[in-house]
Order: sequence, then C-alpha cells, then structure tokens
Amino acid sequence: MECKDFQKLINDFIFDKIEYSEDLKEFLNHAKTCKNCGEELELYYTIRRGLGDVKAPDGSEESVDATQELENIINFYDEYFEKQRKRKKAAIISVIIAMLMIIFVIVCLYLNTIGII
Repeated sequence: MECKDFQKLINDFIFDKIEYSEDLKEFLNHAKTCKNCGEELELYYTIRRGLGDVKAPDGSEESVDATQELENIINFYDEYFEKQRKRKKAAIISVIIAMLMIIFVIVCLYLNTIGII
C-alpha cells in the first residue's frame, strides 16, 4: 500500500469503517512498516480520541492513553488475521483429507468389483 492510499483510509480505520479484508490487512502492515504513516495514524487517533469523536474500545480503561489504545486495537486485528489464516489452512487440509478419503473408497470399491480385494 502506498502512503497516499493509507492516508485516505485513516479516518475509516479510526471510525471502524474498514471491513475485515485485505484492505485492512494492508493498512495495518503499512502502519507498522512506514514510520511516517504510523505516526500520522497515532496523531489522528489521539486527536479524535481526545476530542471524544471516538469512544474507548470495549474493555479499555479510560486511563489508558490513546497510543496504547491504538496499539491494542492493532494487536487485536493482528490476532484476528492470524486466526483467519489458521482457519483457512485447516479448511484446506480438511478438504484435501476428505478428497483423499473419497478417492480411497472409490479405489477400494473398484478393486472389490474386479475381485482383487
């Protein structure tokens, strides 16, 4: 993601309007790898949080500063995407196992019909 694209999405991220998609994943990766954009996100979030435009996330303490709060939000999304990646991997493995089982049953049935088993 380029910085200009990142900057267009800052408010959408702050107000939780980016769907859990590749766009959000790219946005978060860019925030972590581009120092300037990461600082800009932190600044915007701190201002919006300070003005009361953005409510504290559920379970967040009012005493937690905006920087820590933003870091907690990013960590939450990182964990979410990691869980999604693991679920996709498990689903693919399950499909492969199911297909192998079907092939095995078909081969056994065929071998049985021709009298080998």
